[in-house]
Amino acid sequence: MKRWLRTLLILFPIACLILIGATVFVILPQLREARAANAQGTSTAIVERRNLDDLLIASGALRPERFINLAFEVSGTVREVNFRVGDSVRAGDVLAALDTTQLELQLEQARQALIIQEANYANVIKPASEREIAQARAALAQAEANLASAQAAFDNQQNVITQSCANVAAAEDNVKLAQDAYDRYVAEGYQFDAEFRPDMNSPAGKALKQARDQRDAAVANCNAARRAQSSDASLRAAEAQVAQAKAALDALLAGATKEQRDIAAAQLEQARLNLAQAERNLSKAVLKAPVDGILSAVNVSVGQAVGLGGQPAFTLADTSALYVEISVDEADVERVKVGQQARFTLIGVNAEQPFKGTVERKNTVGDASQGVVTYGVRIKVTDRVPQLLGMTADVEIVLATRKDVLTVPTRAIRRDPNGRQYVLVQRTEGAPVEVEVKSGLSVGELTEVSGEGLREGQVVLVSNGNSASRSGGFFSGRR
Repeated sequence: MKRWLRTLLILFPIACLILIGATVFVILPQLREARAANAQGTSTAIVERRNLDDLLIASGALRPERFINLAFEVSGTVREVNFRVGDSVRAGDVLAALDTTQLELQLEQARQALIIQEANYANVIKPASEREIAQARAALAQAEANLASAQAAFDNQQNVITQSCANVAAAEDNVKLAQDAYDRYVAEGYQFDAEFRPDMNSPAGKALKQARDQRDAAVANCNAARRAQSSDASLRAAEAQVAQAKAALDALLAGATKEQRDIAAAQLEQARLNLAQAERNLSKAVLKAPVDGILSAVNVSVGQAVGLGGQPAFTLADTSALYVEISVDEADVERVKVGQQARFTLIGVNAEQPFKGTVERKNTVGDASQGVVTYGVRIKVTDRVPQLLGMTADVEIVLATRKDVLTVPTRAIRRDPNGRQYVLVQRTEGAPVEVEVKSGLSVGELTEVSGEGLREGQVVLVSNGNSASRSGGFFSGRR
C-alpha cells in the first residue's frame, strides 16, 4: 500500500507538468488562431441608451371633421354673396342673403291677420253689456213693428182682391144681359126688314160694348190685385228680420257656445302660427355659417333665383377638428390600436417638428383593390396645423415605444445551443467577455437589451456574418 502511494506521489506532479506544457504549446495557440479568425468576421458597436419607437409608416390626406351642405330654406332671388371658394369663415358669418321684399310683405299681412283674430276671440268670449242687450231688444222691437206693418199691408191687399174680384161677377152678368138685348135687336131687325144689317152703334150695340169694357176692366183689376198679393217678399223679409233680431238677442243673453269659443281659439292659434312661419321665412332668407370652417364650394351668385330641393348653395368644411385618413395593409392593421400616438408631416409645409395626432378610429371592414386589402385608419390631429385640406401627409404611427433603454445592433446579440442570449463585450486587454442579456423591442437594426453587467458605453462585437450563434467551438470569457 505504501509503495502505491509513493508511486502516485511521484507520477502526479509529472502528469501536471505534461498538461501545462500541452496547454502552453498546443491549446493556447489554437485559441489565439480561433479568436483571430472570429475577429475577421466582426465589427464593434457601442451600447447606447436611447428611446425606441416601433413605427408603422403610411401616407394619407388631411381631412376636416365633416362637409356640411348649406341651402336656403325659402325661395327667392339672391341679393348678396359675401364669400368665395376657399375662404375661411366663422360661425355666424352671413354667407349670402335673398331679397326680402315679398317676405316682409307676407310678415306684415300675418301681423294684421293676428290682430283681427285677437279682436274676434276677445269679442267671442266676453259677456254682453247692458247697452248691447238694450240695443238688441230695440232692434227686435223694430223688426216686430216692421213685420206688423207688412202683415197689415198684406191683409189689406186681400180685401182689395175680394172687392175687385166681386165686381167681375156683376160685370159678367151685365155682359150677358147686354148680349141678350143685342141678340133681340138683331132678330127683330131681320124679322121686319129683309135688308137689315146689325149696327154696333145702335143703342143695343153700344150697351153691349160698354158691358164688355166694364167686364174687362173688372177682370184686369182682379188680376192686378191677385198679382200684388202673390208678391209677399216684403212680408217674408220682415219675418226673417224678426227671426234674426231674436237670434241676436238670444245669443247675447246666452253668451258664446263652446263650439264658437273653440272655433275662435283655433282661428287665433292659426293666425299666431302663420305669423311665426312668416318670421321664420324672413330669417331663413339669410344663410349663415353654422360652424367655423372653409368653404369648399359656392354654387350661387347675385341675381340668381333659388328654390327648394336644388343643389346646396354652399359646402362648408367643418375644421373644428382635423384628421388624416390613411390606409393600412391587412398584415399590419391588427397592430394598430385606438389611442396610439402618431406624427406626420405635410408635403407642402416646412415645419421644424412633425405634427402630432392620435389614432381615433380603425375600420373593421377592409377595402380590396387589385388584390390588396387595406383598412382605413383615422388619425385625429392634436397640433395646430395649416388648414390645407386634402394635402398629402406622411404618417408614422407609434405602435410601441421604449424610453431610455440600452440598445445594441441586433446582429450583436448571439445565441448558444440552449437558446441563451448574450453579447460579447470587448475588454481593454484580453479576450471579449460574454454578458448574458434579454432582448426586447427591435426597431430596424437596433434591439433593446438588458442584463447584469451590461452598461452604457461598453463596446460589443457585432457579427458581420453567421457567427451570432455558436456551438461550443468559440471560446471566450464569461461573466
